[in-house]
Amino acid sequence: MTFSPYTLYIIVALGSWFYTLRSPTKSAAHRLLSLVVTLHTLYVICQILWNRPPNLFTRLRIPINASVDRIRVMLRMEAGLSGVTNLSIPKDVEFLLNRLAIWDNRSLFTRFGQLSMQKCQFCSSSGDYALFTMASMSLQYLCTAALLLVLTTTMNGRERLRTAMLGILVCAFLAEGYTLFSVSAVPLSKDVQSAFMWHDNLFLIRHLLFLTLPLAVQVLSPIYAPGPTSIYLAPALTHLERALPRAHLLRHTQQVIMRHPELRDRAVRWWSQQAAEGEMAMRDETVQRTADKLGMGFMERTSPDGEDGKLRVQARKVVESLKGLFTTPPN
Repeated sequence: MTFSPYTLYIIVALGSWFYTLRSPTKSAAHRLLSLVVTLHTLYVICQILWNRPPNLFTRLRIPINASVDRIRVMLRMEAGLSGVTNLSIPKDVEFLLNRLAIWDNRSLFTRFGQLSMQKCQFCSSSGDYALFTMASMSLQYLCTAALLLVLTTTMNGRERLRTAMLGILVCAFLAEGYTLFSVSAVPLSKDVQSAFMWHDNLFLIRHLLFLTLPLAVQVLSPIYAPGPTSIYLAPALTHLERALPRAHLLRHTQQVIMRHPELRDRAVRWWSQQAAEGEMAMRDETVQRTADKLGMGFMERTSPDGEDGKLRVQARKVVESLKGLFTTPPN
């Protein structure tokens, strides 16, 4: 019985889905996004482990300057057909070997990989190979960008991360394109035994980035935007409804205090003490000058040309506005 990566993919995906269903605090949208990230993570891991770009030099463990005849013999030996002479090699493999017979194509092999040289029939220059490689690479970046756009929505509470994540993705795309077109354009000497496989290593780095960005978005804590004002008005209205009976109770409590001898004596003593302290403070010239400087003057005018203090004027206006609340309405 063989255990394929697709079986692992399905099992882990279903397990993640049932695990998120057990959490009652998460919404259906959040569970769906978690499932999408899980599926994407498993897909990228399968690509890294089981679907790496083919490379016959790495697979056969032969140097980059190995002759075409040696490569052909090694391929027959790996397929177990070393003793068979009348069996022809597949056309695409034969096409690849014919291209590798030209030494300059060995440098293009390290830059753009085996598939581009094996599948692209019309490619004849580095620009053609670059366009062929960039097409599939761009599609992978677009798919990851679409996933990041879905994950950084207001519904997920991570909209603040959209610019940073997409910026990292765009910078990675430009850096990889610059590496393919410029940095890797170094010719190989004919006596070199090994070479840096630009295409294969960039594939690994690219997929590690695709694996990291969605996970980072989901790991960071969400910050949801404030809701509409009506949500906060309902609790305020509730508090006001509770405060209104207390205000009525306070009015009746003041009347009861004046009817009780002991409570009335305490209230009179407290108000008398407050009146005496206020009279002393209002007679202090330093307090009067400081209040005038702060725009809170409280002194009455002493001459016809003078003016009352600003605080006194404002207090008089407030009292006049409140008089209408205490007048008895006509029957």
